[in-house]
Amino acid sequence: MKGQYFSFDAVIGASIFILTLIAIMSYWYGVSNSMEQQQSSLAKEAIRIADILYSPQEIPYGLTLGWNDKHLNASKVYYLCSSGENPAVALGSAYNVTIQFKSLETGPHNWGGCIWSSSGSTDTVHISSNNIYKMRRTASLYREDGSTERAYVDIYVYEPTAPEKP
Repeated sequence: MKGQYFSFDAVIGASIFILTLIAIMSYWYGVSNSMEQQQSSLAKEAIRIADILYSPQEIPYGLTLGWNDKHLNASKVYYLCSSGENPAVALGSAYNVTIQFKSLETGPHNWGGCIWSSSGSTDTVHISSNNIYKMRRTASLYREDGSTERAYVDIYVYEPTAPEKP
């Protein structure tokens, strides 16, 4: 019949279109939820590591002077950067961890900063990963001579990329 709107082929075509659209949308939401869940686990780990660093525990992991004084102890920071210990192992993380301590002060008597890294790099932060979370915390470094220095602490929590097969 001419002008028939709900013909058999139009109903089948619309059904296939709707089923395809539903399949694509469910795939997209499944992938995005998986990525969000994975990202949130990295964020939780970065927060956990920051809580460890900003608490007054015994050397070397807790860096603050006390529960009421949140200045970071500069000698503990120097110790961490020169220890050569893997921060992921030291902090009990299932992910790789790189922590950069960077000074905001300028001048000849101020310390520039240091890096405590799973990769062993001590001069620059170079991370090869597709899944990384970065958290920045402000800090004030306290030295034994009583001086303080403004700084920040970048905490990188990441899953390393798998090495390429030859």
